[in-house]
Amino acid sequence: MSYDLIAIDIDGTLLTSRRVISPGTLQALLRAVAAGKHVALCTGRSLTSGRSAAERVPPSTTLIFHSGALILESLDGPLLRAVNMPHGLATGLVDFIKRRGHDPLVYEPVPESRYIWFEHPRSANGWRERYLEANADKAVQVDGLDQVLRRDPAQIAVAGRGSSMHDLEAELAEYGDRIGTIMSRSTLVDDYWCLEIVPAGVSKAKALAFLGERYGIRRERMISVGDNFNDLDMIEYAGLGVAMGNAPGPVQRAADLIAPTNDADGVAHVIDTRLL
Repeated sequence: MSYDLIAIDIDGTLLTSRRVISPGTLQALLRAVAAGKHVALCTGRSLTSGRSAAERVPPSTTLIFHSGALILESLDGPLLRAVNMPHGLATGLVDFIKRRGHDPLVYEPVPESRYIWFEHPRSANGWRERYLEANADKAVQVDGLDQVLRRDPAQIAVAGRGSSMHDLEAELAEYGDRIGTIMSRSTLVDDYWCLEIVPAGVSKAKALAFLGERYGIRRERMISVGDNFNDLDMIEYAGLGVAMGNAPGPVQRAADLIAPTNDADGVAHVIDTRLL
């Protein structure tokens, strides 16, 4: 089987553990573009957070942010998709989460999504503290999240111990198809998980389906590469689903192929051996 498109996660996949794109990976991306292949970054990051990585890849790269809520033809190209969550629904979700003792984060609407809003924490949370510190230029504390929910947000996120987050995800099932949920395991703090609550119809797999329709590429001719639980749906969707060598066991077991780690140019290996 030959492939026409490769979708690549950013953290733990495109970036090394030092959070850079290796020279070998960058050269492989350039070879893919020169060969006429479609290259897409597919990340849970916002445009603001992911811009630095987007600026370092070939300029024709298609960009998928917020797990598919925002899709750009390229960094300087047209906006293809922007989906936000109805603010009334978001207000109810924030209340639902707070009543269960968690501290939600609310993200400014796409396409801007510059800010992350939060209230004073009700309890200690190692992941949340590290995340807000790492995003200090974007994180804004407010007295009440209702102040910022007059507009439709991009998403809501909450983090905690694995069992707690899986329990919360199960409880959110009462919202049915009005929302989507995406789980990922923290690489910052042991046994912490992040639960993202996204607008209906938003996922990495659905973003690939959108690109497939736009570019006339069947899913069988796509490659997806990721390293975390939030990449599972696109790994399972693509004709060739690839897990990085640094991915946890359940993600590797769901993949068709296990690549070398992000510190061993795993993405370049996939491009050179499967895409080209």
